[in-house]
Amino acid sequence: MSIRLKLILTYVVGILLTAVIVTVTGIGIITGIITYFANSIVKEQTPEDAFHRGIDLFVDLRYAERYTPEEVTSPAFADKMGDQLKPFGGFVVVRQGERWESYGDLREEEAFLEQLQRDIANPEEQTDGAFVVSKWEGRDLLSVRYDFPEIPGSLSYYLIADVTETGSKGNRFQIFVFIGIAVLLGIILVPLIWITTKDIVRPLRQLEQGSRRIAEGDLNFSLHSKVRNEVGSVVRSYEKMRSELQRAISAQLMLEESRKQLISNISHDLKTPLTSIKGYVEGIREGIASDPEKLKKYMDVIHSKTLDMDRMIDDLFLFSKLDLKQERFHFEAVQLEEFYRQTMHELCMEYESAGVRLTGEYEAGDDAVAVMDAQKIKRVILNIVGNSVKFMDKEDPYVHVHFGRQTGEWVIAVTDNGPGMAPDELDRIFERFYRGDANRNQNVAGSGLGLAIAKQIVAQHGGSIYARSEPGRFMTVLFTIPITQDTT
Repeated sequence: MSIRLKLILTYVVGILLTAVIVTVTGIGIITGIITYFANSIVKEQTPEDAFHRGIDLFVDLRYAERYTPEEVTSPAFADKMGDQLKPFGGFVVVRQGERWESYGDLREEEAFLEQLQRDIANPEEQTDGAFVVSKWEGRDLLSVRYDFPEIPGSLSYYLIADVTETGSKGNRFQIFVFIGIAVLLGIILVPLIWITTKDIVRPLRQLEQGSRRIAEGDLNFSLHSKVRNEVGSVVRSYEKMRSELQRAISAQLMLEESRKQLISNISHDLKTPLTSIKGYVEGIREGIASDPEKLKKYMDVIHSKTLDMDRMIDDLFLFSKLDLKQERFHFEAVQLEEFYRQTMHELCMEYESAGVRLTGEYEAGDDAVAVMDAQKIKRVILNIVGNSVKFMDKEDPYVHVHFGRQTGEWVIAVTDNGPGMAPDELDRIFERFYRGDANRNQNVAGSGLGLAIAKQIVAQHGGSIYARSEPGRFMTVLFTIPITQDTT
């Protein structure tokens, strides 16, 4: 459930809860008023008797007002009304003009009449003057006024009833009402608070703790949220960010380590030809190469070592550009058979004079056209063949180049009869500067980047490169180039 929906539900519940509280409070007030009369005024009577006596009292007053108005001014009638209020613990006070008189069995004297006059005159102790509560000798006396507007002289009857017990009973009733409201609030609000804490507060605390740990450089933790709302989505996005940041930092550390290794390997691989060049140059300077033939031999070695360094620096520069994706590729439709012939011709010129037996096989089709950067793919083939020749350990070195096709791909494979490699080393030969332990020695020249460069170039073509081998017998390096729809 979304937070928006939960908030809407919370607002609705809040409105309904407010309505319920207002209703309950209203009922409490009404019930309090009823309790006021029922428990305090009724006293020792039954509710039915009290009800009938009260009705009879007001009926008698109304009847006298309408049909026998002369009676309402007589003390006998007032005394009779006062006696009817005795079951209510009360009496009658009659005001006619400026004269105040008390009637009934429980009537009070002049002191109470003065108190009643002050209470009636005090606006804080009344609403509209019809009801007045007076404090008198430890009692609460309720005065209900009944006016006779048709009688000359401003005649009013004040019906007095003892309501002393109202306060305690009303307070108890209010306590029960407030306890009921508190229980109702608890029943409704506690689940809402729990839901809010579970779905909003706790995930936000997780985010706060996660932010603090990231600020301290600690990324070795994880955040989980099963809540399907906006906060849960933020937590999951935050976890994805943390994971990506951790992966990026790990990759950065690996890159930094790789750069350190790169510098170390470059220093090592450049030092070998430089040492040779330095030794031969010193030999020439010291006159060791005294005859022209020996001098030529020294110069040839220096030239060869210089070419090795040049290729090494060229490989390093190319690999760096490929790694940073700054090398440009010129893709075009290339006739694959013609490309095969040219490549084999270059290979034969370079390696047959070195005693390597080179063979080729073309099975890609007469009309085969590949979309590729021809110079870059030729560089891949030259690097693979050069790597095979470099680590050859047979007296009859043999390299076979095959061009073919399979479903959706052109396949180019180079197979040699060299020492091969163990299965656990095959995936690593495409790493920069990697050489098998048995083959890494001072006699093996090169940058160590040939197959790493080949992997980068093939990846830019959307293909893949991998190796197969049987130690001591052969090794095959294959790479693929996707066949596009418009060239098949």
